[in-house]
Amino acid sequence: MNINKAEKKAEQLLNKLNIHEVPIPVEEIAKNLNIHVQYQPFEGELSGLLFRNEDESEVIIGVNSSHSVNRQRFTIAHELGHFLLHKGNEMHVDRGFKLNFRDENSSKAINPEEVEANAFAAALLMPKQFLIEAVQEKLDGEIDLLNNESKQFTEIAEQFKVSQQALFIRLGKIGVI
Repeated sequence: MNINKAEKKAEQLLNKLNIHEVPIPVEEIAKNLNIHVQYQPFEGELSGLLFRNEDESEVIIGVNSSHSVNRQRFTIAHELGHFLLHKGNEMHVDRGFKLNFRDENSSKAINPEEVEANAFAAALLMPKQFLIEAVQEKLDGEIDLLNNESKQFTEIAEQFKVSQQALFIRLGKIGVI
């Protein structure tokens, strides 16, 4: 498991695609990588999946349309992480193809590939420098952890189109809080 690799890969992708503002256009990134994003209601806690045929000429990210928009964005970013970082698990039906799933276990830090895909997604949606700048601008550099429901945190989460939970985790990982 290499969190730094995931962080660096997200940063390289944003630089390659010349993306310098938030919210990060994850659907456009997928399209740029020739990945189709499809929305469907999934049963249970399945957030998304990444399908790719053997030669990767067909790649699809399936997203649970029942989830909130912010969660859908995180799912797309997570599946992009799998696409760029991991080979996937082969399944045979009538021909071989590979799948990665994102479900309730993805965030439990059990599977190293899931941890990396989550780290990639967070780094892609909340690039470190953009996030530090937003915190400095909105909070004048002072973070009041006792008042984590403050309007400023809500505004930052909305600016990046992520959940407050994802925002707080990312702020912790990059050492801001």
